[in-house]
Amino acid sequence: MSLNSLFSTARASLLASQAATQATSQNVANVETPGYSRRTVALRSLPATRGGIVVHSTPSAGAGVGVESFDRSRSAILDAAARRGQAGSSGAGEGAVLLAGLESQLTADGGDQLLGAVGQFFDAWGDLASAPSDGGTRDALLAKASHLAQTLGSADERLQQYGSAVQNELADTVGRANTIFAEVAGLNKSIQSAQSQGANNADALDRRDLLLDELAGLAPIDVRAQPNGGVTVSIHGLVAVQDSEARPLQLALPPAAPSPSVSASGAPGPLRLDALEGGALGAQLHLLNTALPDARTSLDALAADVVTRVNAAHTAGEGLDGVSGRSFFDPAGVTASSMALSTDVANPDHVAAGNGGPGDSRVATAISGLAESANGATTGLLARIGAEVRTAAAASEGNAAVTAYAEALRDGVSRVSLDEEMTNLIRYQQAYAASARVLQTAESLFDTLLTI
Repeated sequence: MSLNSLFSTARASLLASQAATQATSQNVANVETPGYSRRTVALRSLPATRGGIVVHSTPSAGAGVGVESFDRSRSAILDAAARRGQAGSSGAGEGAVLLAGLESQLTADGGDQLLGAVGQFFDAWGDLASAPSDGGTRDALLAKASHLAQTLGSADERLQQYGSAVQNELADTVGRANTIFAEVAGLNKSIQSAQSQGANNADALDRRDLLLDELAGLAPIDVRAQPNGGVTVSIHGLVAVQDSEARPLQLALPPAAPSPSVSASGAPGPLRLDALEGGALGAQLHLLNTALPDARTSLDALAADVVTRVNAAHTAGEGLDGVSGRSFFDPAGVTASSMALSTDVANPDHVAAGNGGPGDSRVATAISGLAESANGATTGLLARIGAEVRTAAAASEGNAAVTAYAEALRDGVSRVSLDEEMTNLIRYQQAYAASARVLQTAESLFDTLLTI
């Protein structure tokens, strides 16, 4: 072993400790940086070399240590598990929020409740049955009828406006997904270029993983690493990113399309995303294509049922003037948005309470008896939406717990721990001091040799 090799070994050890300290410093500086993956230094033992001033012809222990690479602490398996959880957690969470918003469009609005309006309308018929000739009671009935029609119309209008707002959210979600596709494709190119030159573009890798995590919340994705450093991203088997090529999603909205849909580039049909496991896109499409149309259809069915059944009973009765055959509601207004009073009852005296002359209230009693059916339909509509809200909320809570567990496992690998970094810093500091002491010893040996 030569004294020169002793100097070289000490110098290599100093450089290795310095590199490890540099990695620790980078970790500490980025402890709060979103998406940052902990850096580590891979060291390797250097083989022995011969030459220089030989102290003794004994075998050499080696030439010290060298820095092999700076690595990112990351697990592809845990990344995939966390992203699967994110699609479900985001989908169920977004679904719960959207469905709760839908429910709010059908509930109280300054005291204007749908269920209350239906109940008050049929209660007014009960009041008329008790006082069939009273003008004030007739006026009150017409006011309650107008109130019911306005309530249904307002609810339908709010649902339409809510649908437009969710369509805008859907467009934003698709736009964000396409932006991420393009950026991931650009990062693929940068990472592939660095890898081809033997470099490790850790910052670009961190940024790409952060974007893929965000994308997983928008739609269920499958990420496949490629040998050249790039990744292929697909949704339901349809490729969205391959190497440096991004294939944007296509959004179709009414009136250009019958219903909102999202398609992958080149796909024969739209994506079929689960309402609870399909990310934000799946939740938004479910609301626009299923939950919202069902609510509006139920509102229309309620309006049609009330109009048809009330008119059927009313036309058989007589007004105070003895004339029968009048419609109470406009027969053409059988949707929530078109429901309105008939011009036949513009005069309150034309409202038919019975058909047996003054004091008869059999018609009013019969119409009042329709309350149970109408209230049941209204309650059923609100109950169905409420059940969907609870289902989505429960799924969101369950998926959030699974996602949190998967992310905790991943963070255990990739996230910076200040306690661990401080421990490492002390180790590297001691290693650096020990290497410096070796260098001092080598220098002392060399000085002793020169004095001989």
